Amino acid sequence: MSGITDSVTSAAAPASANSTAAVPNTLSANDFLQILVAEFQNQDPTSPTDPTQYASQMVEFSNLGQLQDINQTLQSDQTPQGGLMQAASAYIGRQVVAAGNTIGVQSGKATSIEYAPSSSDTYTANVYDSSGNQVDSVSLGQLPGGTLQNFTWNPSSSTPPGLYTVKIVNSSNVSLSGLLEQGVVSSVALASDGSVSLNIGNLVIPANQVASVAQPTSSN
Repeated sequence: MSGITDSVTSAAAPASANSTAAVPNTLSANDFLQILVAEFQNQDPTSPTDPTQYASQMVEFSNLGQLQDINQTLQSDQTPQGGLMQAASAYIGRQVVAAGNTIGVQSGKATSIEYAPSSSDTYTANVYDSSGNQVDSVSLGQLPGGTLQNFTWNPSSSTPPGLYTVKIVNSSNVSLSGLLEQGVVSSVALASDGSVSLNIGNLVIPANQVASVAQPTSSN
C-alpha cells in the first residue's frame, strides 16, 4: 500500500504557482476500494493478509483524504480571506507530519520525530540547540530495520523553550535520513500572500509541506 499512500500524499500537496496542470492526479474513494478488492483477490491463499492490515489501510486513506480536502480548499482562488482562515482552522487539534528533523519545546514539552531504521542496529538520538551545541543524547536501544519508530524528547526543567535539531545515529554514528516532524496543531496563521502556517508547539510548519494529517493518538 506504500504506492497508494505516496500517490495520495503527492496529490494532496498544494501545487506550485507555476503549475499548469488543470486537473490534479488524485485517487477517489472508489479507486481505493477497487485497489483494495484487487489486493484481496490476489493475495496468497497459503499466507492470507491479516484483516487488520486492510482496516489500517482504510484509516490511512481516510486521513490522507482529509488532508486532500483541506488543501483543495486552501488552494481555491475563489476563497475569501475569512473562508481561507476557516478552512485552515480545520488543522487545529489534528496531528500533522512533515519532512524535517526539528523539534519544538514549549512549556517543558517537545514535539516528536518519526523515523525508520535502515537496518537492525542500536540507535541513539542526539539533540542540538540552535547554536549547534549538543544538549542531550538518548539511547533508543536495539531497533529492527524497516519499522516506523517515534522519538519524543523529555527535556530537563532547565531547557529553554525554542527549536532543537535531532539526529538519529546508528552504532557507527551514521545519521538516518528521512526524518519526519510530528505534532498536534495548536494554532494556525495566515500570511498576507495567502500562505498558511501551522504551530505544533514552538515549531511552525508551512501547510503546503504537510505530508499527512490525522486525529492525535492518546499518547499525545
